[in-house]
Parts: sequence; C-alpha cells; structure tokens
Amino acid sequence: MRKLCALVLCWMAAAVPAQAADAGNRLAWVDDACNPYYVGLHAPKLITPQWIGQEGVEAVIVFAIDDMRNTAPYEKCLRPIIERLKKIDGRGSVSIMTTQADPADPQLAKWAAEQVTVEAHTATHPCPCLQGGDIAKAKQTYDDAIDLLARIPGGPPIAFRMPCCDSMNSVGPRFFTEMFGKTTPFGRFLRVDSSVFMAFTADDPALPPSLTTDQEGRPRFTKYIPRDRNFVNYVENYPYPFVVDHLCWEMPSPIPDDWLGINLQGNHNPDTVRDMKAVIDATAIKQGTFTLTFHPDRWIRNDQVIELIDHAVGRYGKKIMFLNFREVHQRLTANLLGGQPLRADDGSDNGVRVLDLNNDGYMDVVIGNDRVRQTRLWSPQTRTWTVGDFPVQIVATDAEGKRTLTGARFGVLQANGHASILVRNESLAGLWHFDGRAWTAVADGLKGLELDGPVLTAKAGRDQGVRFCDLDLDGCCELIVGNPRQNGAFRWSQDTHAWTKLPFGLPPRTAIVDQAGRDAGLRLVDLDGDGRRDVIFSDARRYSLHLFRSLTEGWSRKIQDADRIPGNAIPMIVRADGTNNGAWFHYGHMYLQNEDTGKQLPNHIDFRSYKQLLVTTPDSR
Repeated sequence: MRKLCALVLCWMAAAVPAQAADAGNRLAWVDDACNPYYVGLHAPKLITPQWIGQEGVEAVIVFAIDDMRNTAPYEKCLRPIIERLKKIDGRGSVSIMTTQADPADPQLAKWAAEQVTVEAHTATHPCPCLQGGDIAKAKQTYDDAIDLLARIPGGPPIAFRMPCCDSMNSVGPRFFTEMFGKTTPFGRFLRVDSSVFMAFTADDPALPPSLTTDQEGRPRFTKYIPRDRNFVNYVENYPYPFVVDHLCWEMPSPIPDDWLGINLQGNHNPDTVRDMKAVIDATAIKQGTFTLTFHPDRWIRNDQVIELIDHAVGRYGKKIMFLNFREVHQRLTANLLGGQPLRADDGSDNGVRVLDLNNDGYMDVVIGNDRVRQTRLWSPQTRTWTVGDFPVQIVATDAEGKRTLTGARFGVLQANGHASILVRNESLAGLWHFDGRAWTAVADGLKGLELDGPVLTAKAGRDQGVRFCDLDLDGCCELIVGNPRQNGAFRWSQDTHAWTKLPFGLPPRTAIVDQAGRDAGLRLVDLDGDGRRDVIFSDARRYSLHLFRSLTEGWSRKIQDADRIPGNAIPMIVRADGTNNGAWFHYGHMYLQNEDTGKQLPNHIDFRSYKQLLVTTPDSR
C-alpha cells in the first residue's frame, strides 16, 4: 500500500505542476511552530474569488500609507487619492498606519465616513521595534498604539504594520507569538498584519517573462531587494492572504514599495511606478491581493498613486476592487470562514484552520469550536463553497471558561493526498480521513499507537508533542511523538488499519514539547538537501543537529550535540522561559530576529547557512 501511495503521489505531482515535490508534508505547517515565511509558489492558493463575496471580482488592491503622527499632511496627500477612489464606487477605501492621533481631531470622523481606516503602527515608531534586550518595551509601544486608536472615530484598529519592515529585518516569529498573539492590558488585540513583503519571480510559470523581466533584462521585482543589508523579510510568489500562527491574517506587501523604489533609483522614479503597474498585472493574473506600502509624498507622489488606480481600473475594470484592511477582514470572515474569525472574542484561538483538504491546490477551511463544527470545501470549477460537518473540536472551553486546544493534528495518510485528522485526549479519541466530500471515521484508527501507555495528542489542554511528517518522502506521513515521557515514531498501514512502531525515536535529549506542553525547541528541517526532514534542537541549555538516514536508522547521523557554552553554538530556538526566540528557516539559512539581535547585530538578525550548521564542531563529537 505504501508503494501505491508513492506511485499515486508521483502521478499527481506530474499531473498538477503547482504541487510541491514534498507532497506528504504539505500540511505540516498547520501544526508547525510559528513561521511567517512558510508560503511560496507551491503553497495552496487563496484566490480573491474564494473570499470576496462579489461576483466578477478577481483581485483586490489595498492602499496602506505609513507613519501618521498628525492628520494634516495625510489629508493633503490622500485627498486626491480618496476622491479618485470615490469615483469608482463611492468609497474612499484607504488604511492609514498610525503612531499618534488625537481622538478629538474632526478629520478622523470625516475619514471614517469615507471608509478610511486608521490602523496601528506602534506609538513611538522604533526601528527595529525589538531591540535593546527589552521585549516588554516593544510590547508596550505596540499595545499603546492599539489602545489609543481604539478611542478614535471608526475604531478600534484591526491591522498592524511593523515600522521599517520594508528597509530592515524588523519582523520575525517572536513578534507574532509574543506581541501580535497577545492582548493589550485592556484586552484588545488585532486581526491583520501587513509586515511581510512578497516578490514575484520568473519561477512562476503563470507569469509571462515580460512581467518578471524589465527592459534591461534584470529581474523586475527582486532587483529591489536591498542586498547591502541582507534583507530577508519577504516571501516569493504568494500574492494572497495567509494565516500566521493560527491567529493572524498576513496581507503581504508586494515588492517594490516606495522606499524600496527610492533605495534603488531615487524619489518619484517613473520606473518604480512602471514596475508597480507590473505587480498589479501579475496580481490580476494570479487573482490575488496587491497591498501597497507607501508614505506621504516623500518617495511616491499622490498623482503617481492615482496613476496606479487608473492603470488598474482602465485595464481590469470591475474585476479589481479597492478595499481597506477592515473591509478585507470582514469579507475573509464572512465569505471564507463562514462568520467565524481566526481569533475569538477574547483574542484566543477560535479553532479555525485554513488548509487544502483535497490536495487540489486551493485552500479550504475547517472550524471546530464550542459553537460551530464545519468543513468548507472550495470548488475552483464552480467557484462555490460546499459546507459540511467537521468531526471534532479544535478548541474547547474548560470548566473555568478557558479555551484550550484539543490536540487535533492534520496530516496526509491516504494515497490520494487527502487530509486526515487524529485526536486523542481525555474525552475524545479517533482518526478520520477526508474522502473528498466528507470525513470518515477509521475503525480502530488508534490501534497500535501505544508507547508505555496510549499516545495522546493533548492532556489537560497541553500539547503532547504529536506531529505528522513524511519522513521517507513516499507521500504519506509518519507520526512522531516527542515529550518528556514519550519518544517514538509510528507508521500507518492502510492495509491493516493499524499503527506500527518504528525502530527509532527523536535524537537523545530532544523533544517537541516540554513538561508544560510548550515548544521545546525542536524543528524538522531539510538541512542537507536530500528532501528529508532532519532534526535541529536548541534551547537555553543545549543544542543538537541530527540528519535523517532511513526508516530503520532514523536520525542517526549526529552532526552537533553539545551543552550550551558561549561561542558559535546554534542559536536558541526557544528561551529558558519557554517563549519563541524568533528563529525560522528559509532560503538555505537559519535566521533569528528578536530584541537581542535588533541594533546589536549587523542587519538586526543572527543567521547561519545550512552549510555552516552542518559543520561538526569539536565539542559535538
């Protein structure tokens, strides 16, 4: 059966070019630790018709201007833009990323009536926000902006953009877990971020070379990436909203914005505007979103922004819609998520997951909370949603009224690549397969899943470190468990409908979660380029790196394994307090961005290439 699984997945990869080669791990990101850079060309699409809720609209443009401290210069800059937008459909939809505003300023009420929203940009505009070894200070300026703007007409804010995210590495996982994912002292929170950038490249076969290459033969968009500062705050070829850490809608901003334009070729350069028009054209082809980051007149004039509007309207007419961030979130929630937002009323996880259930290359939705259990399947042929049941809760409310995760885990266990879900806690246990239309319970689906007692996915609301991962690249996942009490790996058999324990576990002294169910500092990453997931582990006490060999030997090739001492060790993935330290893996490197790298290290990040990580150190032998 495993050979059949591999053959079917190989055929599907050939038949559907958009599928990634690592098909068995296509759902791994759903349960992975926070990573705002996981999307790319092969990630399932979330095209505009899936969430816009308006027939004929195929792409969205959001104008989001930065750095407002007082309204007068912004009214002067934006007035012609607002009036041009109002000629389209009566709305002046723009979002203003704001540091300071007087709630009594009458301009704010006027803007609100025109569908101009005022959004958060920190209260003090530090660049980078995380610096000086002080996460509390960074969180305070973030919170202060949210709480101030909650008092203005048209508030509260719904979106955020990190200061200087277009010119330096000011964003990383630690921001999302320790700032965005929390609430302010007054219990307020945001729902949308637009701090990650996006570049189209020639790797996307849907885009003609005339769009991805400029008149001089250079890459049209990636030429703007500032190489002098090792800028890595971007993804490639994903012009769609995507979910970060279950709580945040990320609206990537395309490259170039106005600062990237002036950095390459000066203020108000018509070539930058030309390339922005090309981004709009590429976005229209991909049926995506174009979220322009710009500043008042300094680097792009308002007549040049109007030129972008005229280009979009003249070429695409009513196929393009202009929205602000609040309108985007309203439509995502209503039309994509069936009225259930990512965050519950208290800011916690609402049990909503956006993922591709049937392996067709488009995002679907499952919802599992106290009020709704629903599967929402998108049909690209009919451009409609089919709504069905969902068998489990992803979050549940305990006796004290606190929302806790049930331990629902998503993976690929079927030859057709459709999703499966496994849950085992004190009150719920089972395995379900998605058959393309509905979920089917697997009889004895937990048979053999024992390791000195039953393998649980959650206990008392605490994560037990169960993850799906396709270790041998046959297109179907194995199951890994790693907590202080249990360490092992299992394989599912479609023939016997049972789990078989494999002859290995995670490397010694590593785990996926700690005793409290928190992230222990382990990541599954292909570091040596063979396509298989290796284990890198790093906490406050020690670090290690082991390469995967086979389903008989597991992660038996030790590269590094040592107690932490000052020097060139693998940076911490989690801190001593159990919080995310801001590490991610992308573009062949391990990156780290936090309050200890900001203004302390060149380009505000620590980084190691995979090649550097694979060098055996004397104290690791």
